[in-house]
This record gives sequence, C-alpha cells and structure tokens, in this order.
Amino acid sequence: MKIINFGSLNIDNVYNVREFVKPGQTIHARDYHVAAGGKGLNQSIAAARAGARVLHAGMIGSGGRFLTDILSDAGVDTSRIHTLDAPSGHTVIEVNAEGQNRIIVYGGTNQMLTDAYIDEVLACGMPGDLTLLQNETNLIASIIVKSHEKGMLVAFNPSPMPDDLTSIPLDLVDYFIVNELEAAQLVGMQPDDSYERILDCLTAKYPRAAVIMTLGHNGVLFAKDGERHSHPVFKVTAVDTTAAGDTFCGYFLAAVCKDASVDTALKEASAASAITVSRPSAAPSIPLYAEVQEFLQGFPCQS
Repeated sequence: MKIINFGSLNIDNVYNVREFVKPGQTIHARDYHVAAGGKGLNQSIAAARAGARVLHAGMIGSGGRFLTDILSDAGVDTSRIHTLDAPSGHTVIEVNAEGQNRIIVYGGTNQMLTDAYIDEVLACGMPGDLTLLQNETNLIASIIVKSHEKGMLVAFNPSPMPDDLTSIPLDLVDYFIVNELEAAQLVGMQPDDSYERILDCLTAKYPRAAVIMTLGHNGVLFAKDGERHSHPVFKVTAVDTTAAGDTFCGYFLAAVCKDASVDTALKEASAASAITVSRPSAAPSIPLYAEVQEFLQGFPCQS
C-alpha cells in the first residue's frame, strides 16, 4: 500500500514578528528566512519519514526546483512532478512570539493540474492504494472521482476549507482529517458546539468515512462505524505550529499503510506533531520515525 499525494508545493517566506501586524500598521520583522512548504509537501515528507511509500504529484515553477530536492532527500518519489513556465506556489507566513502563525497562500503552479496529468499519475496507483488531497491544488473533485473509480482509498484534509462544498463529492472520501473548525464547517455547525456532537454529526453525514478530528491542546478524536478513539496532546513548548497538522496527517496515514491499530496511529501522529511544534520552520521541523519512538519513551503513561 502506498500513498499518492496530489499536494501543494510552496516556497515559504517566513517572517518572525513580536506580534501579528494589524490593519493599517507597518512593523519590523525580527527575522526572515525562505523554506520549503505547502501542505502537500509537508504531508509527503511526514509520511515518508514515518516509513510509508509516497509518490508526490504536483507542479512547480520558477524557483521551485529545491522543493523536489527536499522531497527526494526525505525518500519521496518525485518522478511525476512537472515543471511549468509559471510562478511556483508560495506563502507569506507570520510567526509571533508565542509560536502561532498567520499564512497567506498564492496558488501559482499548484492551481495548474490537468485531467490528463491526473490520469498519468493515477496510472501508478493500484486498488487499495491511498490518494491524499488537501485543498491547495485545483481539480480536487476530479481526483477524488478518478481515485474512487480505480479502487483507491481517498484521504482528504480540506484545508483551506472549500468555498463550495457541494462541488466536491465528499461522499466518496474514506478518511477526513480535519481540525475542529473544519469539522464544524463540514456539517454547518458552530465550532463552540461540543466536539463529540460535531463528530457524531460528521460521521452521520458521511457514514463510509473515518473521521480524524484534531483539537489542538485537547488532543485528537477518531470515529468510524460507531468506534471511538482519542489521544491527549503531548505537552511541549511551542516554537512554530506551521506544520503541526501536516505532520499529524502524514504520520497517521503512514500508520494506516502499515496496518497499525488506530491507537498506535493516533499516538505516533500526536508525538510527531508535538516534536514539530517544538522546532522552527515547516518541512525541516518534521521528525524522523526514530525520533518519534525516542520521544515516546519519555512518555510511558501515553505510550
């Protein structure tokens, strides 16, 4: 079982600030650096570092060659990534003194997938393989339908949340990986409703799917066919939360590919995410599997 990730590839422009800039305000950044990013790239790296076989599908443009190098170094198959004569996707990220972030994304080449390209990539897939999607590329609906028709499983991390949910065949999704805000939006509820109630509504609306709902400081919930699991957060000092959710997603799906138990998947993904937030930047902060296992040895009550 392998993961085919139709994922965004971004050049991250990261600005460290004391406080987030306010409307009409000009501030000085305390630091600046350029890094590899994109939810797709981060998730592919996380899954590969967790031990999964990962093929990354996507487009890069000017200045994006280093993104494929970083993926390859992590063990990701980049043979299906195409280069276009257009601007690469990129982001502007503010990281404040508390380690929280605000992100502006420009799609660039991430929004230039074609149906012919999707068919080319899915020719590499087999029934039972897993297609991973976020909402930072185009043709999401087409990828879901084509993957389902091929007998592949579909994991969808709907971030940023689609403007028009009715345009996407969400009933064909096998794994929803969402935070509490995204979960509430998927069922038309307020995020201040109880997590359990939101989860119940989401599983009722999409009964074929497993729902993995991350709750920040409150840990994570899993639901599928009436089965419920949870895992608390590992408490660490946050430095940069940029790739936390992507790390969780990649590690969780890697555990699925290994046929690990749900409890093991939640535990390893939570530990990997905790390590990530304790480090600066996005892709460089994602831990190796050996680091996760070493980290878990320090939390015997949760391992």
